[in-house]
Amino acid sequence: MAGHSTLKVFSMNTKGLNIPHKRHSLYADLKSTSPDVVCLQETHFKRQAHPRLYLPQYTTQLHAMSPTKSRGVSILIHKRVAFQMHRKVVDPNGRFLLLVCSLNHNVYTIANIYCPNESQRPFLGKVLTRLEGISSGTQIVCGDLNLTMDIPTQASKRQRKEGLQNKAVLAGHRLFDVWRLFHPGEVGHTFFSMAHKIYSRIDYVLVQGETLNRIRDCSIGTVSWSDHAPVTIELSDCYDARGKAPWRL
Repeated sequence: MAGHSTLKVFSMNTKGLNIPHKRHSLYADLKSTSPDVVCLQETHFKRQAHPRLYLPQYTTQLHAMSPTKSRGVSILIHKRVAFQMHRKVVDPNGRFLLLVCSLNHNVYTIANIYCPNESQRPFLGKVLTRLEGISSGTQIVCGDLNLTMDIPTQASKRQRKEGLQNKAVLAGHRLFDVWRLFHPGEVGHTFFSMAHKIYSRIDYVLVQGETLNRIRDCSIGTVSWSDHAPVTIELSDCYDARGKAPWRL
């Protein structure tokens, strides 16, 4: 729909959507927040047989599924958005989905990534390099990266080193951690580990420097029916000189 001035992107690790009550929890979240673009990780949809997502508002549904009931990422686009697909790259293991498309007549490249629990940096680096090869227009990277960019104040030498190495991957691809820029100094978490009883921030929405002026809002939701919280950003459809913050990078 032309004239739709902002684009809202919602990203969440759902920890499996094969159980009906989890799908209904997702439907309720999407009904209350009404995002334009939805990026889901860990859908656990199996390639040959998976339940349908009954979301009549989200007429475009794209999936990268694994051969087993594990991993899996999906991108959903609301029907109010004028959508045109230009290119998609689907990971056969269900770890990423790259989409070049027009949304409301503006070109976007959307990456939805679910990193493994180990060797996250090399994996992420490979996917981002692949993304650069097809990227066009505004780039938005969403997902559960399974690593943290936050360095605790009482960080050990190892934590500090890891945090800096993780940040270096983003810097190498000119990507910025939107939530951190909008919430400097704030402690935020997107994941609760039952095994270790600790909270961490491993879910992100990342954009390139030239997009920062267009960001209107970035927030982390609550950990409720999944063990992850959703991350949401709102950006204006096109550059607005009256932007929230004149980022100088």
